[in-house]
Amino acid sequence: NTFIIIQDNMNACSGNPLIAGFISNEDDLGIEGVTVNINTQGGIGQDVMTNLNGAFALNMTLGEDYTVAPHLDENPLNGVSTFDLVLISKHILGATMLDSPYKIIAADANKSNSVTTFDLVEIRKLILQVIPTFTSNTSWRFVSSDYIFPNPSNPWEAQFPEISNYNDVNSSMLNVDFVGIKIGDVNGSAAVNLLGSNEERSVGNLVLNTTDHNVSKGEEVTVEFTAKELDVLGFQFTLNFDADVLDLVDVVGGVAGEENFGFTKLDE
Repeated sequence: NTFIIIQDNMNACSGNPLIAGFISNEDDLGIEGVTVNINTQGGIGQDVMTNLNGAFALNMTLGEDYTVAPHLDENPLNGVSTFDLVLISKHILGATMLDSPYKIIAADANKSNSVTTFDLVEIRKLILQVIPTFTSNTSWRFVSSDYIFPNPSNPWEAQFPEISNYNDVNSSMLNVDFVGIKIGDVNGSAAVNLLGSNEERSVGNLVLNTTDHNVSKGEEVTVEFTAKELDVLGFQFTLNFDADVLDLVDVVGGVAGEENFGFTKLDE
């Protein structure tokens, strides 16, 4: 994909001027499906949606004041995995710091203006489907693209602009751009278009071992899972069983405790 910007240098075009821009992620990939609310000082507002390339545009009236506010709160699990938990944990411990203010904002899952273990708990609950959405945050946040963070290692040192205001507009505004931040996704794996899918991230296989059992009706059996190699920073999987013939009675913790499992899909 490429872009062509056409400028009316000789004022040959007729019609109302435009307020327009692009919304993209930190890697300059346009984000589709963002609702952009454009309000005037008189309170008259319109919503436009970004297209496949993350672009939006709306006719405007000269001399008005405008507020532009993007919003997207869909598919909170988009791009969120255990790998993100590993990277956020390293940041909290000071082992490997997140290298941009946008990634640090993405790590702040509970919107507390800090990155702590509470964010890890929130993201883990989301992955395990204990909660359907972030409890105090939206799926995406947006920062005006021309904003420069005074302290990139602490993006909350000053309040960053999540909307853009323009007063007494007397010509087209064609660079009303924003950077989209997918909350919980600090490795940039979130899909940015409505038809896209997440890229699977893996660095190898972890073999879990257990013993075959012949089980009689009414019998309670303990199934132990072990692994010869556990030199891993994190792993994520789904365990299936036939819910028509088996019931899960209890989970006895080992390396992973009961809090590491989600049980909302047991009936499925």
